[in-house]
Amino acid sequence: MREWMKKGLAASVGLAVISKERMEKIVREMVKRGEMTPSASKELLENLIARGEQEQEQLDQYLRERMTKLLNEMNISTREDIQRLEQQIRLLEERLSRLETKNSTPVQEEPDQGS
Repeated sequence: MREWMKKGLAASVGLAVISKERMEKIVREMVKRGEMTPSASKELLENLIARGEQEQEQLDQYLRERMTKLLNEMNISTREDIQRLEQQIRLLEERLSRLETKNSTPVQEEPDQGS
């Protein structure tokens, strides 16, 4: 699933680059034909690029929200979930170590029931 997401994002970035290059080419051709002044073409390109970036940000935000919702529905642990559990494990290990030191007798681990 992660690979699919990477490919999708790469495709959207690729489309944005192609679109920008295509816009620039069209505007240059309009300037060559005298349909637009160079200063007007620069302003138009800046506006189109700004709008494209804004729309890309909105799309990215939508995709992040949608992916978060899908991951939650699939009950997949997030990086934050795992980090929180790792922190809890570290705290429990520290408490256990302090208790062992305080009692001077190591706590015997029970054999793994799955083996």
